[in-house]
Amino acid sequence: MRDDTLHEPDQALHVEDLTVSYGETPALWDIDLDIPPGVMCAIVGPNGAGKSTLIKAALGLVRPIAGHVRFLGRPVNAMRGKIGYVPQRHSVDWDFPTCVRDVVEMGLYRALGWFRRPGRDARARAIAALAEVGMQDYADRQISQLSGGQQQRVFLARALVQDAPILILDEPLAGVDAATEAVIISLLKRLRDDGRTVIVVHHDLTTVQSYFDWLVMLNVRIIAQGPVAQVYTPENLRAAYGQHLAMIAVSSGASE
Repeated sequence: MRDDTLHEPDQALHVEDLTVSYGETPALWDIDLDIPPGVMCAIVGPNGAGKSTLIKAALGLVRPIAGHVRFLGRPVNAMRGKIGYVPQRHSVDWDFPTCVRDVVEMGLYRALGWFRRPGRDARARAIAALAEVGMQDYADRQISQLSGGQQQRVFLARALVQDAPILILDEPLAGVDAATEAVIISLLKRLRDDGRTVIVVHHDLTTVQSYFDWLVMLNVRIIAQGPVAQVYTPENLRAAYGQHLAMIAVSSGASE
């Protein structure tokens, strides 16, 4: 039965008592999490910490064994079309025969209906979203012909065209060139400044402090969460990553 009861409506993402297990091994254990609206949030942690699992469980792509999730107070099924999602690039079949503009227009299908062809307005919105990520000149190119960084920009454009208040990206900067990284971060910061909530699974500790204002540090359990200045500390880094990686991160910017 669908539950539309509002719960923690002042939080962009509210997670309570969430546990996810693959077989007998817990991927996430008893997660309590609150991300307020209008922030640019990084989710960080070592390999195997459960970062992508947390995102997928929140979006209903992975079934938890306990807990519940709310976006702006509502379950995810009531928020379809209001959450833009960019998956990890390696999880996408890039050999599927489709062009760049068609991929972006897929972000409009919920509004258009699956059996209605995009009209002039939808096509214009797709081109405008491509222009925001610097890919308008590639609209008719086959998606398989693009570089990894270009493909990531196209999927970001697909999320943008939804005009959703919450944007979730799973490792959007992994393996991209410096120019693409700069474009993505600049755009995400602008979206944050416009009042949207941006949640990013992130891997590079050296850029956390310059890119983000809210931080979730995870290693199966929540280590810490809150404003970056409060969470990005040597103690929390050691708890999440161990002594060696924490020392590297601290030397790159965290203060004692």
